[in-house]
Amino acid sequence: MRKWHRWEDWAVVIAGLVMVLTPVWSERIGSSVPMLLTSGALLLVVGIIDLAGPNLYGIEIGQIMASVLAIILPWLGNFAGANVPALTAWIAGGVALVSTVLAMRPSIKASRAQQAHVR
Repeated sequence: MRKWHRWEDWAVVIAGLVMVLTPVWSERIGSSVPMLLTSGALLLVVGIIDLAGPNLYGIEIGQIMASVLAIILPWLGNFAGANVPALTAWIAGGVALVSTVLAMRPSIKASRAQQAHVR
């Protein structure tokens, strides 16, 4: 896999960026602002790391964990409901989770092929 070319990782980066920017235009409910900023920054960072070095299993597992965190964030931060921060966390987390799962299969194939070539 080539660096900086996987659309799945770009989707994770964009989801993180949307979460980080959501407090700018949405209402503040519970502890939505710090939680959206933290979780969005986490998605942004793991997405950029995975773009820079594709086929890193640890980072992809980290993306899955960050995505699940984003999905459960509204309940943890006491802002669950039909509001912009909660919907943003659920949608961005879902997009990041699906994108990461889709990226894992080609990553596993490429890694196995590389290991077979080295032997």
